[in-house]
Amino acid sequence: MSAPLYFEGFRTAVARMAEGLIRPGEPATPAEIAAAERALHRRLPPAYAAFLASFDGADLFHESLLLCGVGPGAARGLVEANRPPAPSLLEPGELVIAEAASGDRYALGAGEDPPVVHLRAGSDERWRCGSSFSRWLDAVLAREQLLYDSEGEFRLEAFEADGEELTAPFALRQAERALRKDPDSAESHHDLGVAHRRMGKLDRALASFTRAAELDPANPWPSFDRARTELALEEAEAAAASFRRTAELVPGAEGARFLAWSARAFRAAGREDQAALARQEALARDPELAGALRHAVEAAEEPEARAEAESLADALEPPKKRLPVLRR
Repeated sequence: MSAPLYFEGFRTAVARMAEGLIRPGEPATPAEIAAAERALHRRLPPAYAAFLASFDGADLFHESLLLCGVGPGAARGLVEANRPPAPSLLEPGELVIAEAASGDRYALGAGEDPPVVHLRAGSDERWRCGSSFSRWLDAVLAREQLLYDSEGEFRLEAFEADGEELTAPFALRQAERALRKDPDSAESHHDLGVAHRRMGKLDRALASFTRAAELDPANPWPSFDRARTELALEEAEAAAASFRRTAELVPGAEGARFLAWSARAFRAAGREDQAALARQEALARDPELAGALRHAVEAAEEPEARAEAESLADALEPPKKRLPVLRR
């Protein structure tokens, strides 16, 4: 997408939405952009530099998301957002370009038109959330504006009764809107899969999780959710293989739990030989895993969480031998 068309789309969103929902900055000067590049010891990705030349960052949806700028009036300073220490999930060459109120960060890699990655606060999750800066931002606007009415107030019907979580149909609409703007966003495909799963549409969920895993092959979570959906569809052997592939993406003890899932799925498929191999590898990676899972069973407050932990703990134990029936 060319820069002029992109900027026109952004201006259109500003004009159409309720006042104050999107607050773009004034254009940054060439000197301000150059000063930021000197401070960061790198050139800015061309699409992002062009955006700053028209809008020096932006405050989106009442500070829910701040796009970094380079001038004194920016809602969030680009140089300040990238001062050491860098976020632990940030890879070499990546530049933080936005921060959410939740603490999540969004970064661009190096190159002419790099993808956008989402670094989730309080976790080790990295998501390929945008195929480019311009398409990512278009998708953010398309998705988030669904939450607001013409007066800029939250649409209460979008939320469950507890007010915390979006309803599944609304989450589905958001994901579909985002994907129309950026069809190659792994995170949006995953969001679509979660919404389909909540609505009981497991075949569609499986397709969405599979596409997310294809677009973000280093991320274990789309692969994990694909495997869980295969298990729910009673495709146990396929699920076992998918759980094993997930474990390969998470080295060491942290990936042992995925191998427990694989053992569980192989057992459901009647492949006790393969279940034993997965069980052995899981315990080799983390000898304390069986005890941790038994503790999780005892600590679980929700029946669903308890049942899941119990099934994984059982999968790490050899099958119980049936005692012979004594006949008189």
